[in-house]
Amino acid sequence: MRNKQVAIIDFGSSQIRAVVGQRGVNDTFIIKDKAVFDYDGYTGNSFLDVDQVKKTVLKVGEFFKQAGKIEDNTVYVGVPSNFTQLVVKQSQISFEKKKRITDEDVDRLYDSAFVTSTAHKTLINRSAIIYELNDYRRLAYPVGAQSELLKGKLSFVLCDNSFVNAVKPGLDFCGFKVEFVSISLAEVMYLFDEEARDRLSVLIDVGFISTTFSVVQGDGLIYEKNFDFGGGYITAAITEQLDVDFDVAETIKKKVNLSSISQNSPLEIIEGQNGKYFNAEQVKQIIKACMEEFCENVSACLDDLPFVLPEYVPLKITGGGICFIRGAKELVASRLGVAVENISPRVPLMDNPLDSATLSLLDIALRQ
Repeated sequence: MRNKQVAIIDFGSSQIRAVVGQRGVNDTFIIKDKAVFDYDGYTGNSFLDVDQVKKTVLKVGEFFKQAGKIEDNTVYVGVPSNFTQLVVKQSQISFEKKKRITDEDVDRLYDSAFVTSTAHKTLINRSAIIYELNDYRRLAYPVGAQSELLKGKLSFVLCDNSFVNAVKPGLDFCGFKVEFVSISLAEVMYLFDEEARDRLSVLIDVGFISTTFSVVQGDGLIYEKNFDFGGGYITAAITEQLDVDFDVAETIKKKVNLSSISQNSPLEIIEGQNGKYFNAEQVKQIIKACMEEFCENVSACLDDLPFVLPEYVPLKITGGGICFIRGAKELVASRLGVAVENISPRVPLMDNPLDSATLSLLDIALRQ
């Protein structure tokens, strides 16, 4: 139904985005209304200011109330990987005789894995990496196939109740139902097509102060890890070492090309009405030092994988952290010895890596 209107909340590491949207033609989006709320963000698996989050969520709820009818009166809330736990389990059920598999059988397969909500965590997503039948056929979708048993390698995402307790009461108070969704799962399902996911794909979402490293196969996450690093770390380093304001450092960062080979060329920015110059090579060295920390973290993720990543699988980078720094992906590729590419939504006029999480959440909400 193209004209249905859904609401999503994207918890970034420095901003909370609230969006009301509809489906456009050719799987595009129509943004009916949006609002951005700055907040202190999170580190590790906790918000830096929980009371601030609760107050902001109330503002978001009031914003949605003014936006008109929301489909099923439901708000879809994206949960960052800092607040989630990924569980991958094998499951199997048998039948008395060969039968045609139904949706109910698939549900029973998930239920038999015994991954449920607990006092500390809430199950928010479950999906399949692969299904297998008794004749060793491997399927992405088994309903309708005939078999005497059904196996599955299944992916479950649980959300810390600290996140639920910070977000849900405000939306409840405003009269909305809440559906929590893993941001990582939403992104890999939206940014990668089915063929790429079946082969196995890697996504690195670099935000302002946090980065998530995710691996997807089929329709499920098979690995996820986050670490403290983002574009804000680079800007802060420039601010400190060049003794400039934060917004000036942001401007400098976006003008640098890490791949350029010129030495000691001046980098000009405009500050007020006076031109001010900075040595480009000095700025590049500051950024490269920060990127070394990023590469060490990514390398640690690669070493931590419980499987061997095929050489043909590139690392895809999205988010607003480093995608806008010219030469950043080339530097990472050279440092790690792997193919590295930027990835963004495949939507005309909305193909901004900064919007990957937001549009991914919007897409998954519209598909419900």
